[in-house]
Amino acid sequence: MFRFRSPKIVTPYCKPSSYSSIIYYCQERTVYRSFGILFYSSIRKYSNLQTTRDLEVEYPKVEEQTELTSFVKENFENLTNNDRNKRSSKSKKRTQKKQELSSPEENFDEKLRTGSQRLKRNTVKSASEKNKSKLKKLKPIENTSKTKIYEPKIHANDTAAKDKYINSLKLVHKKIKNRPFLEDQKYEIKDRIDIVDSKLCDDVLQRLMPSLQKYKGCDLIDLNPGACIWSSKLHDLLEPRKHMLVEPHYENYMPFLKPLIDKVNSKYQLVKGNGMDWSYLETVLTPEYLPEQQVLSVGDPRLEVTNNTILVTANIASHPVKHFLGFNSLGSLVMYQFLSAIQTNALFQKYGKVRMIIWINPCDGKIVPKNINARKKSSLEATISCEHIELIVDADQPLHKKREKRLDIERANLVLENMKKRGVEIPSGRETKILKAISAGETGLEIEELSPKCLQKELKDMEEAFAQGNFEKDLIDSDSTVNSKMRKIRRTPEYLRMCDLNRRNARQKTKSLLFFNLANQFDKILQLFKELKLATVPTEIENLKIQIQNNTSSFKAGMKSLTPIEYSAVQYLCDNRRIFYQSPPGLFWDRREMEPLTASEDEFCPNQILSLVDLKPGVLPSVSVHPEFYDTLAFLTMQMCLVPSQTLKNTLENLAPGAGDWLVSECPSLTDPLKNGCPDLELISARCITRHMMIEMCEAWLRWPFRPHRDEILHRLGSEAFYDERE
Repeated sequence: MFRFRSPKIVTPYCKPSSYSSIIYYCQERTVYRSFGILFYSSIRKYSNLQTTRDLEVEYPKVEEQTELTSFVKENFENLTNNDRNKRSSKSKKRTQKKQELSSPEENFDEKLRTGSQRLKRNTVKSASEKNKSKLKKLKPIENTSKTKIYEPKIHANDTAAKDKYINSLKLVHKKIKNRPFLEDQKYEIKDRIDIVDSKLCDDVLQRLMPSLQKYKGCDLIDLNPGACIWSSKLHDLLEPRKHMLVEPHYENYMPFLKPLIDKVNSKYQLVKGNGMDWSYLETVLTPEYLPEQQVLSVGDPRLEVTNNTILVTANIASHPVKHFLGFNSLGSLVMYQFLSAIQTNALFQKYGKVRMIIWINPCDGKIVPKNINARKKSSLEATISCEHIELIVDADQPLHKKREKRLDIERANLVLENMKKRGVEIPSGRETKILKAISAGETGLEIEELSPKCLQKELKDMEEAFAQGNFEKDLIDSDSTVNSKMRKIRRTPEYLRMCDLNRRNARQKTKSLLFFNLANQFDKILQLFKELKLATVPTEIENLKIQIQNNTSSFKAGMKSLTPIEYSAVQYLCDNRRIFYQSPPGLFWDRREMEPLTASEDEFCPNQILSLVDLKPGVLPSVSVHPEFYDTLAFLTMQMCLVPSQTLKNTLENLAPGAGDWLVSECPSLTDPLKNGCPDLELISARCITRHMMIEMCEAWLRWPFRPHRDEILHRLGSEAFYDERE
């Protein structure tokens, strides 16, 4: 049989005389009506081919119907008319859009909606408004009559002014996001977050004021100033001799930048570029922009001295947070570059040790971990590079994994005493959760689950409800046909749930007691090692050795009897306690001088809470001038973080054959309990290593005659330098 072929369907040819019977069949079988109509329209196209011999086919004879029923005719006409109307309306819309795009902007509002557009005018934008937005995307925001943007008073506190300010800022953010992507804008932060509350800036600067007094009259480098509220507040406090506003989206932020730049005797200087791009930033840090600053050569002792004549502030936050080049966000990459610059004396650090105050996303705050589980590679590098990192503003978000609350309360009490001596108070409404817990009388000594999904609150609520009689214990079957003595007594669902929670809570308490007993035994072993180091009497030394041996064997036997999950839970407890009681504490969070402030979402635009970190670079050791020092440091840091919970003994043995024996013999701090070490390296996790241990290991590694070649280290690091050299 001959078949007619089309691009989309294959329709068999049939003589036109049979169409009426087919449509009649489709009328009776309503499921196939549309097929009959389509079949009828395809037959019409080939009605002139009836006499062609090649196209004649045999078909079954059916009774012909000369007329279509009124129902089928009506449906067919409606279908064809609707199709024509749709095609005509689409063509009209295309021509209308072309005319509107070619017409001047002033005539957009004169065009009226037609047809269905008029019915949706309350919910859908008109075509003229859409075309207006398209044309505006191609133009920078300027203070012209066509593009009116509210220029707020930066210090205004009234709600109406703040709302206008936020609306204008949202328009700026929209313009930045809709900019076409260019290759040289790869390192730009398009999804910007700006500070919109002057009260937050006042509270932060009040906290920082004692340490910022020595920076008055300095050179202030401001990266991504944006809406300039934070920039102007910091400028008023420091009164710098030069304030460089490095802004990549200066065209869009001009309504906020212009009032500052146009001031009489303004110290502001607008630098039109992206401060997140390292190559561009190096072109800015030149005598042309900073004539008073002197670039220090390698080996100059002034490189290790804090430079109080220059200060850096930046806003590297974005929303939403997107992964970038293997990092959690572009802000994480920039933070990594800033820390690397401290080690290599690059960027700002070529003028000496330069302090940095940076607004970041809370997820980028890994450099200030709050427990041992969050101590990753970035935080270990920050520990080596910086003398101290203070968390000024904290998002105070719930952690994925908690440590013992008593440790947090113990540290918070010490911090509050320090703040009281200095006369520092926390503004009302900016207290952290741990301070609220202290005010509520919590001590942290209660046995609790080390998980955010605790059952104790639900159990406590159900016990209170049962005591008040909100639900019954028994549910008696009230079937009258059954004898009262034979009626079944069942427990209510609420009572069964309470019993289940009681059993689970008792089981968890028993398990927690076992974990805490093992952790206490671990603390006792460390204390015995310290006493042994200080002991001088032979009999006392022998007695301590026996106690250490007995406690260590008992502890290891108890750990071996645990399941893998229970083993990791006990190790987590022990490592948190160990790094907490180190001298100084292993985490910057436990070294904090003051409790951080909290912020709210409405103080930022868009409404995403940010954190503020204060980075103070540290002094690097003399061995840092060695050409292989930074490669060795990066290699050791990476190895320590590959399996953080692994014992330090196994980690050192995996560095290279014979590396463990060499480093243990050359690094006394690893086994010295008075320097946070331990004679038994199987009791120390790799994540508990200190800054002093890392530097000492680097020095010993560079002295090792059998150390792996630099090419092998670069290869294991995955560095591009290795492959470039080999080529």
